[in-house]
Amino acid sequence: MSTQKKNTNHRTNNPPHKTVTSSSNGKKKLTAAQRKELERQQRITQVLIVVGSIVVAVIFIIIFLSVYGDNSSSKTNYTSDTADQTSSSSAVDSTIYPASEKFETAPDGEQLKKPAKGEEVAVLETNMGTIKIRLFPKYAPTAVENFKKLIKEGYYNGIIFHRVMNDFMIQGGDPTGTGTGGKCAFEGYETFGDEFGRNLYNFRGAVSMANTGAAGSNSSQFFIVQTKKAQYYTLGDKEGFIKNGGAKWAAEQYEKSGGTAYLDGQFKSVTGSGHTVFGQVYEGLKVVDKIAAVEVDASNKPLKDVVIKKAYLTKVK
Repeated sequence: MSTQKKNTNHRTNNPPHKTVTSSSNGKKKLTAAQRKELERQQRITQVLIVVGSIVVAVIFIIIFLSVYGDNSSSKTNYTSDTADQTSSSSAVDSTIYPASEKFETAPDGEQLKKPAKGEEVAVLETNMGTIKIRLFPKYAPTAVENFKKLIKEGYYNGIIFHRVMNDFMIQGGDPTGTGTGGKCAFEGYETFGDEFGRNLYNFRGAVSMANTGAAGSNSSQFFIVQTKKAQYYTLGDKEGFIKNGGAKWAAEQYEKSGGTAYLDGQFKSVTGSGHTVFGQVYEGLKVVDKIAAVEVDASNKPLKDVVIKKAYLTKVK
């Protein structure tokens, strides 16, 4: 067995132009120049530590805000029960499928009429009853096309109503059941544009697109207005609704049947909210009320799933 000898030769790493002197007790003394240089280096180190700490803090704040701050564009698609949603820029976004420019403005009261014979309607068969919806392809063509395409794909089959608020609305259309999912039907696009000002309103029974509050953030989630009371919020009241451009016939209807006037898109600048109306329940409002009355948790999610067992299109006979 061999052993390895230790090297007893000591070398200094001191550069040749610097001299190190030792005192009688073996401790090295620094020259004045060396002390000055050492102090300078210590100050630089302290400054670097402070700057580094600030940079780390700023990075942490940025990461925190990106995760927990205003993430409305990528997280929850929903309609709020208050008028506090964030408005977005009107800049064109290539990820948003543009709303059709070919549309008509609905005649007064058209929204409340029963569908005509041969007219195509949507049917939602739920585990609590059936809801029948008249669609408005002339007045909200993009939203209706999106809804019909998703129905034909079987997209809504088995999806729950994930957000239910009695005396407000019931919301579904998210395959994840969390309120954070969903897609639009237009290939290559994340969302599609809004269709406001078509003389369609968020009356009781109206079917509207849920969104994040940002312009053109419609995907697959929708809600059915359930409240029997007229809700105006920052519009004030019936007079405020008319003063801000609401039709008189619509004001009378809100007072008569209820609804969420502040969610009408043409009032977005006043209320901060806006949702595209593309359908109206003409049969099954009692089912909507029944769903709205179920027991929910703190997030307004039903404790027992309310499921859209099947969604399909059919023609009125």
